[in-house]
Amino acid sequence: MTELIEHWQRPVLAFICRSLGCDDDEARDLAQEVFLRVWRQRRRWKPTAAFSTWLFTIVTNLCRNRRRDLGRRPDLVPLDFDDRGDPALDLQCSVADDPHARAEASALAGRLQRALEKLPENQRSALLLKRFQDMSYRQIAEILDVTTSAVDSLLVRARRNMLANLAQDQQLNGVESK
Repeated sequence: MTELIEHWQRPVLAFICRSLGCDDDEARDLAQEVFLRVWRQRRRWKPTAAFSTWLFTIVTNLCRNRRRDLGRRPDLVPLDFDDRGDPALDLQCSVADDPHARAEASALAGRLQRALEKLPENQRSALLLKRFQDMSYRQIAEILDVTTSAVDSLLVRARRNMLANLAQDQQLNGVESK
């Protein structure tokens, strides 16, 4: 179990942080709950399915339940939680010595997070699973309990809505700065 946790902890934490917009402590508590559920439900896993698919089904459901229980939308958190060579982190590291570039990178991360927060839950989950966990449409479909064509639609709508949300955020920030 220790090896399993060591291997999957960073991706699980990253997904939880991005999905819920929570701080590191809350994400670690939720990740611990994920691994407890994995342990308790270990006999339910069928080797015919990828372990990652089963694991992220548990993670996605836990995040969905947590959001429902709290009755809130995610708070703003940066998109720089390094789960595996995350470009946002690479950008942040590449501008670490330049305060102006660092401020721009931080503003961009904030805009991306706000746009992500505005997505409906299934679109956000599909996008996070595809982009940050590099899962196939089939895996995402199993996790979200939808068809692969529904995953395709969710991702198309998520990307379209992200662009619209980014444009709206830019307009609002442009108006505020005048």
